[in-house]
Amino acid sequence: MLMAGVLDFPYGRPGYSDDFTMNMLRVTQTFPFPGKLSLATRAAEEDEAAARATLAQQRLDVARDVRDAYYELAFVRRARDIVQHNAEVLGSLARITETQYTVGNSAQTDVLRARVEVARLGGEAASLDAQERTALAHLNAVLDRPSTTPVGVAVIPNEIARLAGVDSGSHVHFSSSALGDAPSDSPLLPLDSLVTLAMTHSPVLRAREARIGAQEQRLALARRAHLPDFDISLEYDQRPQFHDYVSFFISVPLRLQKRRKQDQEVVGAAAELSALAAERMADVNSIRQEVATRVSEVERERTILALSLKAVLPQARATFTSATASYQVGRVDFASLVDAQAAVFNYETAYWRSLTDFAKAIAELQRTVGTEVLR
Repeated sequence: MLMAGVLDFPYGRPGYSDDFTMNMLRVTQTFPFPGKLSLATRAAEEDEAAARATLAQQRLDVARDVRDAYYELAFVRRARDIVQHNAEVLGSLARITETQYTVGNSAQTDVLRARVEVARLGGEAASLDAQERTALAHLNAVLDRPSTTPVGVAVIPNEIARLAGVDSGSHVHFSSSALGDAPSDSPLLPLDSLVTLAMTHSPVLRAREARIGAQEQRLALARRAHLPDFDISLEYDQRPQFHDYVSFFISVPLRLQKRRKQDQEVVGAAAELSALAAERMADVNSIRQEVATRVSEVERERTILALSLKAVLPQARATFTSATASYQVGRVDFASLVDAQAAVFNYETAYWRSLTDFAKAIAELQRTVGTEVLR
């Protein structure tokens, strides 16, 4: 601190004729008690580490949000393609029905049912168009872009299908024949390895540990708060009429209320440290639970995808093919044919929904663990 001024200036007779009037210049520096400054420095460094870890978590969150929004856009567009394909199939069935009705081999209700189904798919397409605009706006929002910014190609990457083990039906193998058993060769690391990685790499835990470290330094600093800091001052007094002076001062505060103030600060700092330690344990348990939950979601979607590709979709398509041939020769009614086609449509849509959910679960697991989760 720099202080400058005039001492003992006579206001009744302005001037420097008085013996005591002088110009004063003082420089004061505070010196913390040894050890205090280093503790405060380490606390600030831990605060910086906590802020960096929080930033790293925010980046993981944004990366997850971008992937989720992109995968959702890809699913909506794929579902739109499925609707278009099924509309073409129903159009063909409608023409077959009209031909059968013309020659008297079909009822008028079959023609009307075919037209209703085509119109229903038109409604599905309109709904998906609206969902696509919503998904596009969401993706652009997390990318900090105008909501109408176009996104050209949006598809579930082939790598995701390979991770799920369903890029080819021949690659699907189950570990046993038990009902609901998961397919073998999981792409994920073992659960205990993922939990260990999360304990090491999770920015949430790193931030919490850094805050604990900072509070430990503050607790140590609070225990030293009663130790006095020193103010050392050097003063130069310039007297126009006499010799100049140089003065030297040392100031030491007296802690007269140590028990009521400094000791209570120690209690408060210790309580804050205990709270942070408890929150860290809660974070550890929460991350363990979340890792297990995400792994379960990934494996559930892998199982659904494997069953769809290995059994459900092939059988549904075979059923529709058989129903089409049987309808043309009059062995099944039109309602059965439409039901078979609707089943193919629903199962195809459910397959891509599961693949999208699988991709999202992988992204969420990576965000939770904080590093690579694949073998």
